[in-house]
Amino acid sequence: MKEIKNKNLSGTLWMLGTIFCFCLMGISIRQLSYNYSSFEIQNFRNIFCIVIILIILLLNKNTSISTKQIKNNFIRNFFHFIGQSSWTYGITVLPLATVFSIEFTMPIWATIIAILIFKDKLTFSKLILLVLGLTGTWIILVPDINQINNNCLIVLLSAVAYAFAHNYTKILTGTDCTLSILFWMSLIQLPFTIIGSLIIGEISFNISEHIIFILLLAVTSLGAHLCLTNALRNSEPSIVLPIDYLRLPIIYIIGWFLYNESLSANIIIGSLLIVTGTYITIKKDIKNQGLIKRP
Repeated sequence: MKEIKNKNLSGTLWMLGTIFCFCLMGISIRQLSYNYSSFEIQNFRNIFCIVIILIILLLNKNTSISTKQIKNNFIRNFFHFIGQSSWTYGITVLPLATVFSIEFTMPIWATIIAILIFKDKLTFSKLILLVLGLTGTWIILVPDINQINNNCLIVLLSAVAYAFAHNYTKILTGTDCTLSILFWMSLIQLPFTIIGSLIIGEISFNISEHIIFILLLAVTSLGAHLCLTNALRNSEPSIVLPIDYLRLPIIYIIGWFLYNESLSANIIIGSLLIVTGTYITIKKDIKNQGLIKRP
């Protein structure tokens, strides 16, 4: 029992690290958005992530960035690039609370994808997730009954794309280590972001004034994935995944304190419905069906 408690404590601390990294990522992107486009910001993230991973590889000879699933890496990162681009753009034009709230719809789309494409069974708990989640999403997207915020739709696209990407991430973890997945993620997406920067005519090399936020973005991007993996490795998903819901109130406070962002009733009500549906599904599926397993 003592060993279980220690592992759960370790998993909880790693999950808090995940939340910390994601929040700092949001702040870094927002600060960089005042001077760079979303594609330029992704260029910085990809380049510096590659450099950091290569340094880790040189310092630790026991690590590896080899992959046995190059095709799945390309498929995964095609969808992840769409998700990352939409999410990054959203942070530059929308309140942080809105972006993070819509991002939390990802389990809804992952469930729909699993049912429609992978022929997963529609359980009662998943039905609850779909009903509550889609209702909450509609409330967030349509603050005015006569108008849908187009920028919110772009962020919603990121949640759908992330849902596809996460399905392939799960496949990749069967043969590749976390560091390898992160390396190929940055390497494959870098040409896409450079092309995007060239198309819109914005590509900058003068980064000395903003190097702190660029490095913070790269470090927290890697840190978020590593912390989440270690959280799931050390503790049960039923314990650590619900902790991620703390990210919503934290980012609400950050948006209000740093950027004077207001919090609407639509965001609060919609987020509560999404979180409730997701929480019920996670608890039910882990308890009765064991759908989420340790990596």
